[in-house]
Amino acid sequence: MPNVLVISGSALPRLEMAEEMKPYGWDLKVVAGATSTDEIETVASDADFVLVGGHAVSDDVLRAGKNVKLVQLCSAGFDGVNTVLAGELGIPIANNGGANAIPVAEWAVTLMLDTLRHSVIADRDTRAGNWMRDGLDGRDTRELFGKTVGIVGAGRIGTTVARLLRGFETNTLYTDPVKSEKAEGYGARRVELDELLSESDIVTLHTPLDSITQGLIGRRELGLMKRSGILVNTCRGPVVNETELIEALRDGQIWGAGLDVFEQEPVDPANPLLKMENVVVGPHIAGKSQESFPRRVSFAFENMQRVWDGGKPESLVGV
Repeated sequence: MPNVLVISGSALPRLEMAEEMKPYGWDLKVVAGATSTDEIETVASDADFVLVGGHAVSDDVLRAGKNVKLVQLCSAGFDGVNTVLAGELGIPIANNGGANAIPVAEWAVTLMLDTLRHSVIADRDTRAGNWMRDGLDGRDTRELFGKTVGIVGAGRIGTTVARLLRGFETNTLYTDPVKSEKAEGYGARRVELDELLSESDIVTLHTPLDSITQGLIGRRELGLMKRSGILVNTCRGPVVNETELIEALRDGQIWGAGLDVFEQEPVDPANPLLKMENVVVGPHIAGKSQESFPRRVSFAFENMQRVWDGGKPESLVGV
């Protein structure tokens, strides 16, 4: 029976689920942040699989895992693994197969609505006894209904956003290196990035973080957006040049932003974005929901079982 190295924080719900949902006879060796590098490498040397619960996988672990048949991530993003080295070592990497697509998509739409309607300010003011300040009376709030929304990245998450937006009757655009039949089935139209930026009222980011997408949205791209535009980011912080985003928000180059991710996490309390009333923020929680955790763990074990039985893994990522 296979040995599985589980790299995870002990508080994560999916760790307890992994123990409950593992196939009969499978041996899970759990290592957390306090585990020494030598201990992790020793476990990795005997591992058939590496199951990763939201943590990075060091190059040393990859090199030590001479029998590893698959690195299985519970996340959609794969920037915590050196995909180039894994490829050289012949170790495939798979993400969660879209198990968190629904909560991330819902959170992206939530950030759109919260930013358009200033819901965080409204909640804070009402609790403090400040009733309907100027700007909350309708003169500076906007609807999502009928707006043009641009989706950058039409994978499982971006496609789910397109599906949710149908209820708002948006004009939905998307940009992706690969044509998405699913996104287009939900009414989205494929365009180049510059056209998407200039035409959209809201731009929502759903790309992996890699050498191509790092700094994808910077001063030039923000300058293409409408001054009434909103940027939503629920993928990875470094996809956006944060310094240039701060400038664009301060200068009124764009109207607002909804951010669940930052270049530095946990975010620095002194980060200017946290002081801006035209910005709604979250602590990288888009994909976290009670429903998504069992989907992630179930897919992970199904994928590892597939490989153990001699098949090919699904949802491969990398270079």
